[in-house]
Amino acid sequence: MVKCFLPGEFLATEEEFSKGENTFEENGSIFSDSLGKPCEDNKLKVISIVKPRILAQLAIGSVIFGIVMLVRTNSVSIELSSLKTSSERQVIGSSFAMLPVRNVSREYVEDLKQEFKIGDFVKARVAEAKPWGIDLRTNEADLGVIKAFCSKCRHSLQLSGAGLKCTNCGNSETRKLSAEYESSFAFPEEKKVQL
Repeated sequence: MVKCFLPGEFLATEEEFSKGENTFEENGSIFSDSLGKPCEDNKLKVISIVKPRILAQLAIGSVIFGIVMLVRTNSVSIELSSLKTSSERQVIGSSFAMLPVRNVSREYVEDLKQEFKIGDFVKARVAEAKPWGIDLRTNEADLGVIKAFCSKCRHSLQLSGAGLKCTNCGNSETRKLSAEYESSFAFPEEKKVQL
């Protein structure tokens, strides 16, 4: 099984490959800008990310995976990446959903910026699916952030007690963590989802 890369994950250095489709370069390193599998063209020395392409459906109660794109005072904007159906995950096309502050936790949430950061990978459940938008919820133990990156150096954060710690720069952070938080997250084979 080939590992599926998340947006922001390191792929290669500029000395090894040139950036290809669905990648970006920063400080001499090439990173994924999309969810997908790596494709190396050794002849042209180009590395790309290939997004999966098979269709399925999204419904109320579905468990989804997504990337935090924006954190506001009263809501979090999440780009939907994949849907979990029974035991497999299926990739969703480019679509956004909102996580209202009222659906984040069963406890009082004082500051959403302490619970989520841009680039966090989140597991959530669809609370409402209306023509004007999709609302999510993370108010269950297994829902919330399942992978996070340091807001200072962008390295993967490791669990440290009830919070998270960066092993690269020592920065400590908090999140609305899922009980399934993983420091290194890899997807099984995936399929595309139609909304």
